[in-house]
Amino acid sequence: MPAVPSFEIGSSIPVLRMVDERAARAFYVDYLGFEIEWEHRFHETPDSPLYLQLRLAEAVIHLNGHAQPEDPPAEVRIPVRGIEAFCDHLRARAGDRPAPVVVDPRGTGRNTDLNLDDPSGNTLTFWEPLGAG
Repeated sequence: MPAVPSFEIGSSIPVLRMVDERAARAFYVDYLGFEIEWEHRFHETPDSPLYLQLRLAEAVIHLNGHAQPEDPPAEVRIPVRGIEAFCDHLRARAGDRPAPVVVDPRGTGRNTDLNLDDPSGNTLTFWEPLGAG
């Protein structure tokens, strides 16, 4: 019988660039509904770059205000059960934003992915596993 490993690997936490703090807060907190778990500035001045941790249910991300506009954006996939209901929820909160749409990127005949670009050019793909729903 194989030995049982003495370790356990947890979920990863993506770190996304943030080039405009106000726009990022409006997108992640006001629009998507993430909660700020903590934030940190290395220097206690308002113009010091911000680094923060956000949570939406089980999804945790970090936004890095130390990033530069020329740093590459990232893409993050976040699993969702009830993707159409989540999309409807975002449509109700969209305001001046384009209405989000759930798409079928794999040609399965079922819409599973909701792709959103944040103000810093990062892409968030909220997706529903094919076996869900």
